Amino acid sequence: MADVEKRLSYIPSAATLGDAHDHESDDLKKPLDSEFVDSKYEEDSWFAWLVVLAGCIQAMITLGASRSHGVYQEYYVINEFSNSSTASISWIGSVQNTMLNLCGVFVGILSQIYDARIMCAIGSLCMGLSFILASFSTQIWQLVLTQGMLYGSAASFPYILGVTVPLQWIRKRRGLALAVVYMGSGVGGMWISILTRACIDSLGRAWSNRIIGCIMIVMGVGLSPLIISRRPARRPSKIMDFSVVREWRFLFIAAASFFAMGPNTIPYILMPTYVADVLKESGKLGSSIVTIINVSGIFGRFIAGMLSDRFGPINMLILWTLLAAFSQLGIWLPFASVPATIASAALFGVTGASIVGMILNALSHQYGVGRITYISGMVYMVYSLSSLGVVQTTSMMLDTVGHGTDYTWPIVYTGLLLVVSTVILVVFRVKISRKI
Repeated sequence: MADVEKRLSYIPSAATLGDAHDHESDDLKKPLDSEFVDSKYEEDSWFAWLVVLAGCIQAMITLGASRSHGVYQEYYVINEFSNSSTASISWIGSVQNTMLNLCGVFVGILSQIYDARIMCAIGSLCMGLSFILASFSTQIWQLVLTQGMLYGSAASFPYILGVTVPLQWIRKRRGLALAVVYMGSGVGGMWISILTRACIDSLGRAWSNRIIGCIMIVMGVGLSPLIISRRPARRPSKIMDFSVVREWRFLFIAAASFFAMGPNTIPYILMPTYVADVLKESGKLGSSIVTIINVSGIFGRFIAGMLSDRFGPINMLILWTLLAAFSQLGIWLPFASVPATIASAALFGVTGASIVGMILNALSHQYGVGRITYISGMVYMVYSLSSLGVVQTTSMMLDTVGHGTDYTWPIVYTGLLLVVSTVILVVFRVKISRKI
């Protein structure tokens, strides 16, 4: 028992976290795991990494499906709803991504009261059923409700719990653990996009929805028993505690997230149609572009996780966000060619696709992991609002200014948002400490 008390009383220093602080707030002075139960398994044990693997697979089927939506977007724009505007079709993907993150704060609240395993199983079941219902949808508004709103709301449970609960089990290599978890989204985006395209080409869009939906149910529900929270479920004194919103560190991270994570889905959605509309290439290349982003993201997340443990998550966030902006403004924008588009997709996959996990890592270093599900849910809520606005604004730019074929201003808009996020992160880093 003495060993447990000693372990729980450990307070990480600024040097340990990799980002030095001039002044530590009361939150940082609290033991990270002071509210955790003494579980059968220790932190950083083999079982802890088994929980990380379960979170990885949950990210695979939730974020992976979301990252593969560009395949559906391309099919809807070119085939099923060819007479409708890109902006109206984009509501399916934008509502999906918005609800996936907007519901994060509610998942965080409920996770303090109910068993994470049960919440994850119910969410996975509803997530799969939403895709099956989408197979019977023949109108855009029906797909917005099923493949968009219902899927996003349900998927937020296994997604948010899958990426935050593992943090309660890992202390020494938290950046690596998050990299492993979020690598699942890249792996999932890769094989789900390939499977989606194959099913659409051979069986049709409806059966593609049904097959993916059944896979979600089997994998999501089957792995839910491993999403074990080390924090005991009990009703908090305040159901919604907004005190963290008044804290300057949270405001900086939330602002950077608003500008960085909003355009995070744009290349997944626009690059497949860009390949068809501008480069006049086949739909298979468009699907391959999504696969390239996802495959690159696997390596990018691993590299980001390793470097974040060494140099600090804020430092790496600055570099990765800047490189993501360059992938849009320095490669995709000036060079309208297949090689340039592939290069832009690969660089964005390495950098831009890693930003979500790196922000979560930064939050865990600033606030600990005791309430990480709730605090990250609030940041994801900011992300969801940004994503909805950015996706719709970009689609409107393409339809109006670009007349459906000129992607210049959507690309510029995406890149500039990432530049703004980089500036905010630099100011935040300087405010924390001027030491590199």
